[in-house]
Amino acid sequence: MFFVFSVNNTAMREIAKSIFNTIERVKCLKGIPLVVKVVGPRGKSTLIYGEVTDLFPAVFTVLTTTGEKKTFSYSDVHAGSILFLKR
Repeated sequence: MFFVFSVNNTAMREIAKSIFNTIERVKCLKGIPLVVKVVGPRGKSTLIYGEVTDLFPAVFTVLTTTGEKKTFSYSDVHAGSILFLKR
């Protein structure tokens, strides 16, 4: 069973929400075990188990449980292509 974590992507696109709010929310998730749901083309999605490790001005990295590093942009989170779920 998964629960939507503090980054609620349906509310992210509300009026008066900016990309800077999204960046601040992702910063709060650093070091917390998460499930990252990446929504791809044609409704296909991928689940990645890991935690946010590094934060950069335009992107952030997720270290997976298999030791792999994945990089995502804040704009993808802002647009709703990436969802954070609590493990």
